[in-house]
Amino acid sequence: MAWSQLPLNPQPQPPILVSARAAHDITPAEAARGYKVRLKATVSYYDPYIDKRHGALFVCDATGCIFVPLPVLPILSLKAGDLVEVTGVTGAADYAPVLDHAEIRRIGNSELPRNASRPSFSQLLTGNFDGHWIEMDGVVHAIHLTKTNATLDLATDGGTVSATTVRKEGENYQSLVDASVRIRANAAPQFNRRRQMVGAHLFFPSFQVVKILQPAPSDPLAVVETPVSHLLRYSPAQQSTHRVRVRGTVTLQWPDGTLCIEQNGGGLCMSHAQGEAVALGSLIDVLGFPAISDYKATLDDAVYWSVGSTGPAPIPRQATLAQASSEEIDGELIQLEGEIIGQDRSADTHVLILRSGESVFLASLPIDPKDPGVSDWRVGSRLRLTGVSNLQVDTHTTNLHEGAVRPGTVRLLLRSPADVQLLKSPSWWTPEHAVAVIAVVCVLSMAALAWVVVLRRRVRQQTQALRESEERLRHISEHDPLTNLPNRNLLNDRLKMALYRAQRFQKGLALLMIDVDFFKEVNDALGHRAGDLLLCELANRFSAAVRKTDTVARIGGDEFLVVLPDLKSFDDALSITNKILASVSTPINIGEEQVTITISVGVCTYPQAGKDAEGLMQSVDAAMYDAKAKGRNGFQIYQPVPQV
Repeated sequence: MAWSQLPLNPQPQPPILVSARAAHDITPAEAARGYKVRLKATVSYYDPYIDKRHGALFVCDATGCIFVPLPVLPILSLKAGDLVEVTGVTGAADYAPVLDHAEIRRIGNSELPRNASRPSFSQLLTGNFDGHWIEMDGVVHAIHLTKTNATLDLATDGGTVSATTVRKEGENYQSLVDASVRIRANAAPQFNRRRQMVGAHLFFPSFQVVKILQPAPSDPLAVVETPVSHLLRYSPAQQSTHRVRVRGTVTLQWPDGTLCIEQNGGGLCMSHAQGEAVALGSLIDVLGFPAISDYKATLDDAVYWSVGSTGPAPIPRQATLAQASSEEIDGELIQLEGEIIGQDRSADTHVLILRSGESVFLASLPIDPKDPGVSDWRVGSRLRLTGVSNLQVDTHTTNLHEGAVRPGTVRLLLRSPADVQLLKSPSWWTPEHAVAVIAVVCVLSMAALAWVVVLRRRVRQQTQALRESEERLRHISEHDPLTNLPNRNLLNDRLKMALYRAQRFQKGLALLMIDVDFFKEVNDALGHRAGDLLLCELANRFSAAVRKTDTVARIGGDEFLVVLPDLKSFDDALSITNKILASVSTPINIGEEQVTITISVGVCTYPQAGKDAEGLMQSVDAAMYDAKAKGRNGFQIYQPVPQV
């Protein structure tokens, strides 16, 4: 080669990375350049089955850990604790940098890392512990087994996280349910197609890294029975983090997993995934973890079994709406009568809105497309309904008092269309018909003036009745019919009350505006029905993430607003914001589809962002749009524009 052909500025060769931390702690853009990596590390997890695309391998050295995707085949003779030499190149992968095109050579035996980080649940969701060897404590709530893997649902102080291992024959995984454990594992992200972290997952090599802090009862069936009325009652020795056993007679079972039982006049409803149908009147035992749902005691991760032959169908208690509005018969099987004034079939549940005397109540029934009987339930029909009383709590008045809940709307949970008995069909006589009769009488004869007066009086009576009905439907007008969250009307009242308290008592106040990212794509891909189901699930998750004193309202198609009154500090608002973001970290099941959703959140505080409701709403709206403009899937705090 002639001198003139030599490169004038030869590029230096990039260095070879020789530590796990050096290979992991680079940007995805740098990782995509394919830096060469040579490591001597210890295998902390190897799983050739977990992903159809590749096998999963974590290796750790003294500096940290990194994920190594391997071909599914061949299955390597690797196990946790093997000392290996790894060569490969960096890759951008699905979330953080990984080691691609790796060649693995076993060179000896080692031991798993002795030191482990102890992040909190919220810290785990930041992504800062991606790949790290960590340690977490919690109570095992459930075990999910596949042919090749076992996954634990671990309830920690901050939330529930799943931990997966390779399933081994002979291991009694179910013995871990209800045990307090300390588990060591590699932290990994759950991510969407935009490489955004939407949740966290743990991968642990075997039972050897699971330390049992408190074993589960050796015989779950021998757990002392707890009366339904004693759940979540105060006791100096109570351990509400572990399972309890209750016994009762089945009063309701819905296809969605809702199960209700009754015991000595006390009722309890819960959700389960057992899928086994049980006859009404069956005496069953239920094991589950005490929890709070909608201001009521319930059981999470419930399992049940029959303890006796099926008895006669439960006999409902005859009740008035006033009796049902008290907490004394909440959860019991009762009968109520009422007149239909409205219906809603926008979700999988058929909701009837009924009037009884001067008050309004609701009745819910799972929709069965094969049942034609619902066509007879027309507005104006008088019905006798049998169902489980599910008293809703008036959260607004409850949160303004010392702690005792205030009853709100009565909702009956119906078991089947057979629980609805038609007592009287709707009357032909309506205000429209009355006006027509009046017009005919006026045209036919002035001699019938007296009769016309009578008819007009009847019209006035009907009009007055309609006005009274409008007043009784106030609750309906203040809530979103799809999600049952407060709508703008009720939101404005709550916000005014929060501003009043903030001004008078010098309390902190913050607003959050939430917008679902790319919601239109879900509607276009899966249909509006799937979009409705998604919004309902998001409403439940947002409500569970906030305090009891907070208000979550739906203000538009896929927009929600949260009022956070009585804050001690701004950090409280950020903590709740992070919980709301974390609440959508796990995918949402809609039928047979699994949808991953992110949200953009705007945050503003009083009085920095505004001194009245209108100013705060404008500020939080601007903050939310700022969050979307900066990449979505996060939150943005409102920053006032400096005055020039």
